[in-house]
Amino acid sequence: MNDAPSVEVEPTVRAYAGSLGAAGWQWLDSLPDAVERQCRDWGLQRGEALTGGSRSYVCRVTRADGGRAVLKLALPEPALETQMSTLLAAQGQGYVRVLKHDPGRGALLLEALGPSVEVGQDLPTVLTLTAETLKRAWQVSPERCALPNGTEHKAASLLTLVHDLARENREVQAAVEQALRYARERWEARDPARQVIVHGDPHVGNLLRIEAVRPGAETGYVFVDPEGFLCEPEYDLGVALRGWNSHLLASDDPQAEVRGWCGQMAEATGTDPGSIWQWTYLERVSTGLYLNHHGLPQLGALYLAVAVRLLD
Repeated sequence: MNDAPSVEVEPTVRAYAGSLGAAGWQWLDSLPDAVERQCRDWGLQRGEALTGGSRSYVCRVTRADGGRAVLKLALPEPALETQMSTLLAAQGQGYVRVLKHDPGRGALLLEALGPSVEVGQDLPTVLTLTAETLKRAWQVSPERCALPNGTEHKAASLLTLVHDLARENREVQAAVEQALRYARERWEARDPARQVIVHGDPHVGNLLRIEAVRPGAETGYVFVDPEGFLCEPEYDLGVALRGWNSHLLASDDPQAEVRGWCGQMAEATGTDPGSIWQWTYLERVSTGLYLNHHGLPQLGALYLAVAVRLLD
């Protein structure tokens, strides 16, 4: 393993680790030794690091039998336990397969996957892949997952977030008010009987192609990095539709397009298009406000500009 590249994290991972204070900096300082120890203990040959994550170090590895896999060492956060639990409960159904895990070290050995769905692909095809893969992921049994105790409904947490950050973005007040209205409606319509273990962040970057045909991945793709919490399935579908900002800003009728996407997702999954519309609008506004607040105003402005164009 002496010829392996040095262990370096992406700037986004370093910045996030730093925001955690002493625990984050300690994780960064100990990471090279932790990676080498995990490779030694699991008989792995380390390869190139993979990009795209924000809370972990991920690299390609070769197993002792010559098989390809991916090693992930995550920051010490409560969300890590939930993610591990969700992936283990899924057993590859709609999600990446776990080959080995070590909760004490925050380590996961995962099946090797190909690239994520390309944003530039035919959009209806991308939406179909997303919806069909989510249907498999939603089959995870809540009884097998270690869910956080007392977790509030997602509508309540987004209502708080949008309300708290709204004062920093007075210029989009109409969009904020619509998002707050939708959050209240989603809270009032919450239905424990319909709730599933949602992925929580099923954007196209988290939907990766499998390398070999296998059960549980009939679409040819699986999800990675689940947040794993209980909510109505329309939430995941709304998150999946919150992007596509450049496309929508160039559209002559962005509301008709998004409504059409909601309809396609609803038909594919047997869910409610109006609920999907409310979730995706709420997620679009909350994401824009969040990005603005955390020093990414140019990116946040895209989400909010689209939200203004989607006003009822």
